[in-house]
Amino acid sequence: MFKKATKSNLKIRLALSGASGSGKTYSALSIASNLGNRIALIDTERGSASKYADLFNFDTCELTNHHPAKYIEAIRQAEEMGYDIIIIDSLTHAWFSELELAGGRFDGWAKVRPLERKLIDAMIGCKCHIIATMRSKTEWLIEENQKNGKSSYSPKKIGTSPIQASGIEFEFDVAGELDYTHILTISKSRCPAVTDKTFLNPGKELALEFKSWLATVEESPSQITEPVVITDTQDLRVKQIRTLLDYPVELIKDWLQSNGVERPSQLDSHKVDELVKTMCL
Repeated sequence: MFKKATKSNLKIRLALSGASGSGKTYSALSIASNLGNRIALIDTERGSASKYADLFNFDTCELTNHHPAKYIEAIRQAEEMGYDIIIIDSLTHAWFSELELAGGRFDGWAKVRPLERKLIDAMIGCKCHIIATMRSKTEWLIEENQKNGKSSYSPKKIGTSPIQASGIEFEFDVAGELDYTHILTISKSRCPAVTDKTFLNPGKELALEFKSWLATVEESPSQITEPVVITDTQDLRVKQIRTLLDYPVELIKDWLQSNGVERPSQLDSHKVDELVKTMCL
């Protein structure tokens, strides 16, 4: 039943999130170009990735139907065609499709969740490297500036957590957030060499770290199973979904109190999923 863990032909699972203009597509292509030779890009952004055709060598498949099954079909086709890397740009459209399919009904989510799981399984089980981009909700931060002893204030755009199903980043080996200065901050990593690090204009340096890790890592149960975690990003996700659905704050507070907590960050990811389902009813 048990056998010694051995090295195997492992592939990276990378999630890049960021607000519009943070450089998700460019960064994904730059990293992919240093990971392998043949790149397939699943484009849900109306062909926007093709603007980089003069900088990178890759093939595209434009998805106008964002049903999870269409993503799965494209992933499997790219795998069968022998591509080294698959870029999914972006995965957020699948989440929007899931919200629409659920139709704001609890029984709707019962049908959608298996589709979501099949898409995740298709990404995890794929024999290619997977790089998925995800949108972050754009918010503004008022920043204080000091000059000649005087203070001034200016607005600054920031990216928040991904607009996705709660906890999806834990399905990936590495997840990071890109800001408007094109700095990638690693927020979750199974690769020790990049844990909690930042990368300006991520590309070759990050790809080489991945290649080195994949060449030496040994497959173990800890790499296959990820525990349910509690994280303050739950607060951000609930806020994003509430904004999208224009859901009353008072009803969220009542739901949290009925579950014995004050904030979404005190819930595990499964409980947050229940809250999101309630908001969609």
